[in-house]
Amino acid sequence: MKNNKKGNRKVIIWSIIGVLAVASGIALYAMPKKTNYTEVKPMVGNLATNYSYSGSVEAKNRQTVLADKTMQINEIKVKEGQQVTTDSVLMTTVMGGEIKPKIAGEVSTIYVEENAQLMPGSKLIDIVDYSDLQLKVQVDEYDLSAVSIGKDATVTIHSFSKDVSGKITDVSKEGEYANGVTNFIATISLPKDSNLRVGMSAEAKVLNQSVSNVVLLPMSALQFDANNSPYVLIKDSNNNNTPKTVAVTLGINDGVHVEIKSGVTANDTVLVPPTVKPTGFGSGSPMRQSTKETATPQGSSGGAKGQ
Repeated sequence: MKNNKKGNRKVIIWSIIGVLAVASGIALYAMPKKTNYTEVKPMVGNLATNYSYSGSVEAKNRQTVLADKTMQINEIKVKEGQQVTTDSVLMTTVMGGEIKPKIAGEVSTIYVEENAQLMPGSKLIDIVDYSDLQLKVQVDEYDLSAVSIGKDATVTIHSFSKDVSGKITDVSKEGEYANGVTNFIATISLPKDSNLRVGMSAEAKVLNQSVSNVVLLPMSALQFDANNSPYVLIKDSNNNNTPKTVAVTLGINDGVHVEIKSGVTANDTVLVPPTVKPTGFGSGSPMRQSTKETATPQGSSGGAKGQ
C-alpha cells in the first residue's frame, strides 16, 4: 500500500510539472513578439516626373546627290571622309559638266566609278553634315501636350552614359496609327559634341510635373489598407514608441520617392516592417541619388533632375 501511495504521489507531481511546462510554453507563444522596424526619416526636397522616349541619333542635314540626266563620269574629285562645301566640285562628266553638293558636310559614300555610264536618277554621292545632329522619337497622341516646340529635353546617350541638353524643334502634324494608338514624331536638337555618332541609341526625358520643398518618403515606406488607402506607421514617443497608424495623402511620385501632402512631417519617424525593405533614404542619412532618380534634398545645388 505504501508503495502504491508513493507511486501515485510521483505521478501527480510529474503531471503538475507537465501541466506547468505546457502552460508556460503556451504563455510564451502567446506573448506579443517584438517587431524590428526600420526607421525612415522623411526629407524635405524637390521631386520631378518625366515622360521618356527612345530613339537614335541622326544627322539633321544629308543629301544623296543624284544624276539629273544621262551622263558618263569623267573624274571623281573627292574621296570618302572628305569635307566639302557647296562650292566643292564632287565629280565631272565627259561633257565637261561639274557636279556640286547642295549642303556642306562630309562625303560618306561614293556609289559610282570613273567612266561609268549613268541613267537619270542614279545615286552618285552621299553628303552628311555630322556637325548638326538630332534625335527623333515617337510620341503617342496622349503625350502630345508634353512635347511642345521649344521645350527642353534631357537626352541620355546610352553608349557612354552621358546626359546632354536638347530642345524640341519640331512635332509632326500627321501621325501614324498602329496597335490602337497614333504616334507622332518629335525632333530634338542636340549640341555639338565630338563623341556623338549617327545611329547611337538615346533616351529623351521631357519634364511632366515638378514640386519643390515638399515632404518626401521612399515609396517602400507606404502601406495600404483593405480599401487600398495609403498609410504609414509612425513612431509614437508618447506611447513607449509603439507604432501609430497614420493615413497619408500622396502627391506625385517618380517610382522611387513619393510626395506626402498630409499625414507626415519632416519631424516624424516612419517605421517600416521587416517584410518591406525601404529604399531611397534611411534614418539620419541623405537621400540616395542616381541619374535615374528625380528627388533632391532641400538646399541641394543639383535641383530637380529629370527622369
